[in-house]
Amino acid sequence: MATSFNSGVFSLENVSLTAVKAFKAGSQAAGKQEFVRAITYYTTALACEGTDEIFKARTHEYRGQCHWLMGQFAEAEADYRAALTVSSEQNQIARARVRLGELADFRGDYETAVSLYQQALSEGMQTSNLLVIGRAHRGLGILNRKKGNTDQAVAELTQALAVFREAGEAREQARVFTSLGRTRHARGEYQFALSSHNEALTILESLHDQWRMVQVLNDIGECHQALYDIETARVYHERALSLANHYESHLIKPEVLRNLGVDLVELGDVNIGMVYLEEALESARCFGNREQEALALYHLARAYLCVGNMEQAREVVVALQEAAEDINADRFRALGLFVQGELCYQEDRQEEAVVALNAAALAAQTAVDRGVLWKLHATMSHVVSTESIASVHRMIAAEFIRQTAEPLQDAHLKHGFVHAPPVVAILQAVGIEPDEL
Repeated sequence: MATSFNSGVFSLENVSLTAVKAFKAGSQAAGKQEFVRAITYYTTALACEGTDEIFKARTHEYRGQCHWLMGQFAEAEADYRAALTVSSEQNQIARARVRLGELADFRGDYETAVSLYQQALSEGMQTSNLLVIGRAHRGLGILNRKKGNTDQAVAELTQALAVFREAGEAREQARVFTSLGRTRHARGEYQFALSSHNEALTILESLHDQWRMVQVLNDIGECHQALYDIETARVYHERALSLANHYESHLIKPEVLRNLGVDLVELGDVNIGMVYLEEALESARCFGNREQEALALYHLARAYLCVGNMEQAREVVVALQEAAEDINADRFRALGLFVQGELCYQEDRQEEAVVALNAAALAAQTAVDRGVLWKLHATMSHVVSTESIASVHRMIAAEFIRQTAEPLQDAHLKHGFVHAPPVVAILQAVGIEPDEL
């Protein structure tokens, strides 16, 4: 009796029938996303006598993944480390190492994650383990995106996609399409981002993977949000939240709650939107997700500025800048400096505002998407006192808007974006009519 896992043949021949029965029941429960039941079955399998090392390692890995998907990170790490050490089989060691890389990435420990992914990739290459090779490339792609290296991110993710296609791994392909969509979003290439997300959604729907569908629906909504198609964004985010609650996809909820909060603020329901943003912040902190914590703080700061609550805005900006330093990524430094500049400007501290915004622009050059860049330069055009410099910032903002608008193939999306009031204000200030783009 043997089962293929794309890392060689995983034999169950020398495993007791009780352990095999529990293992298979756990795998079936996990496939149905019934993770609590799956953990129970895997625990039963591990308690059986007479199981070999590879069986124990693989069972620890699968139980760890269930813990991970439930947001139980200490338990997930314990299982992944057990999977790493209980067996001397190289394929299994590489599989466990790449899982530990995902965990380090989620916690914002990017340097550790890079080291784990690179070591796993080397081990996977030595044994031709396609699953590990693909996951390591995907992990490195995600980390490159988070650090602003989007060209390298696309290259890593493209390699991952090719590997998973060769291996016939549909679910892993969907995960890569999601990562490609997020990378395209980070470049301001929203049409490409939407295409990637819809590819992922098609695959996940065919697999009935409701857990990951939540993430894709959230990401599709975020693309619409960036293009000022807020009502559509809200529909996607409300559907994502409904599914997250139904399937207990708690790990993804901070992102969904944040985006729904942003939607509501943009639609004028600022107070309700801030409730969602506060909940997103609390949830991100509960899971130890520093990236989502920083993003929630950024949007919460902007919401407080919107309602003129300077005291709360100051507190949130300080917390955001502390989080950005902990994460050690220019993307979050740029966001922190951006809202600090806006805060200073609203408090009539113009010189401090200029310094903060200039620093934000420097940090943001390769680290944030065009959707943030054009808004940053638009803000700087209002803050600087010299008209010639303000004009340069307006022209830069308009160029980023043009780069965003021209590739859009959806006429409705394009029209809505170029006619959004903040976009129109910049375009008309530089003598461009929206319909010319």
